[in-house]
Amino acid sequence: MEIPTQTNDLQQINSWKSDVDAVRQEMRAMRSRLEEMAHKKTDAEMLAHVEHFQNQFICQLEVADELYHDLKQTAKKLSNNVYVIHDDRPVADYPALHDRMETFHKLYGELKNEFEQFVK
Repeated sequence: MEIPTQTNDLQQINSWKSDVDAVRQEMRAMRSRLEEMAHKKTDAEMLAHVEHFQNQFICQLEVADELYHDLKQTAKKLSNNVYVIHDDRPVADYPALHDRMETFHKLYGELKNEFEQFVK
C-alpha cells in the first residue's frame, strides 16, 4: 500500500527530473551557441571567455546528469518502497535531494545569467 507522503514525494521527484532534463537541453543549446560564437571571433579575450563557459557547461552538465540519474533511481526506489545509499550521493533521501535541487537551480541560474551577459 502506498503512503500519501510517498506519492507526493514521487510526484515532486518526477517534476524535478523534468526540470533537470529541461536544464540539460538548455545547456546543450547554450553550448551550441557558444560554439557558433567561437567560430566567428578568435581574439584572445573572446577565446578565454569561450573556454570559461565551455568548462562551466561541462561541469554543470555532469552535475545535471548525476542528479537526473539519482532522481531516476530515487523514483524507482520510492515506487518499490526501498531506501538505499548510492555511492556518496543520497538516494531516496528527500531532504537531501531537495537541497541538491535548490543548489542546482541556483548555480544554473547564475551560469545562465552570466552567459546571457556575455552574449550581449
